Amino acid sequence: MNFTKKMFQENATLEDEVHVAGDSESWHIFMIVFQVILALGITFGNTLVIASVWKFEPLRIVSNIFLVNLAVADLLVGILAIPIRIAFVNLPMVRQDMQMFLQELKESLQMSPFCFLWQIASVLLLLASLFTLAAIAIERFVAVRMPFRYIELCTTKRCVLVCAFIWALSILISVLCLAFVKEQLGNTCRMADLVSPTYFKCILAPCIGFVFVVSWVLNVRVFHSARKAVKCSINILRDNKASEWQMLSTYKVTVTAFLVLITFSLCWIPSVFFTAVGIPKKYGVFQDVVILLLFANSAMNPIIYALRLPLFRRAFAKILKRENGSIAISNYSSENT
Repeated sequence: MNFTKKMFQENATLEDEVHVAGDSESWHIFMIVFQVILALGITFGNTLVIASVWKFEPLRIVSNIFLVNLAVADLLVGILAIPIRIAFVNLPMVRQDMQMFLQELKESLQMSPFCFLWQIASVLLLLASLFTLAAIAIERFVAVRMPFRYIELCTTKRCVLVCAFIWALSILISVLCLAFVKEQLGNTCRMADLVSPTYFKCILAPCIGFVFVVSWVLNVRVFHSARKAVKCSINILRDNKASEWQMLSTYKVTVTAFLVLITFSLCWIPSVFFTAVGIPKKYGVFQDVVILLLFANSAMNPIIYALRLPLFRRAFAKILKRENGSIAISNYSSENT
């Protein structure tokens, strides 16, 4: 009897115990290889972002504090979330000794501790990323809609405190699921089978929904305001190159923040939805694809920065080429606001 069958109750139907493609050894070998490559890419890209801000002074600006915070959350996906999933979900399907060890652990503890560890890590990183995107949206709102108060409101100290608060709140909400553990655990590693629906309905869903909506509303408003400001001022500021450059660079950073939110939404919405409602066993392959999609999101942000923000692109190039010296910036202003 394979590991998947052992996860089901003894009175499970024959249909529930049928072997599907998502449980095949070859599929899990593919998943392991793909996730290892993805983890290496995530670790490399986000380490590059953090190192760039740390090394180059022109990148040590207020708005990049939140980009670094987002990079830390993505980096933890590569060095924490993916290895946990490989070790406790994929490897047991290809190594018999690990199957037996995990099954004995589950039976001795009457629960699956690695499942809770995986789910807590997933919720923690989801919330940290989402809260950081909301903070970026607020920071962009102030930069575009209240530019004369930006320096007063968005100080380095305040932004660092906001990042600390984001992680504290994310840890609290994710660990809080342990207070809602079901008395009778389900037979899968889905959070819906481990935690009471009350946690989703009263805590997680309202929290994610509210912050998600606020982030989108603010980003849409900021995007339209920035685009309108650029169109209206392009002729007025034609003789003032410094102001024109500042306006255009602010617009570019605003669009970049919006693209980050869009990619985050596209990658995470399927996972959040299917985590709540569950995916039938016969669609196991689809569940793996959804998980790979959310993992892939953590590798996308450094690519977006490199394509959209010249300062980050130059910083990446200098670090990879092991060149010394600073990165060149515009004669008029920083290319990031």
